[in-house]
Amino acid sequence: MSRYGTLRTWALELGLNDAAGLLQTTLDEEQATDLALTSIAASVVNQKAEG
Repeated sequence: MSRYGTLRTWALELGLNDAAGLLQTTLDEEQATDLALTSIAASVVNQKAEG
């Protein structure tokens, strides 16, 4: 995910606003996926710990 943020920053510095927007969208999607997977993993771990 950090790579998307870095590339977005570079794109902004170079005036590539369309590319920066696409990279931001991708970064937002990756962050949402990360949160969802973390939530799933935490619930599975909690279930195994309980029983």
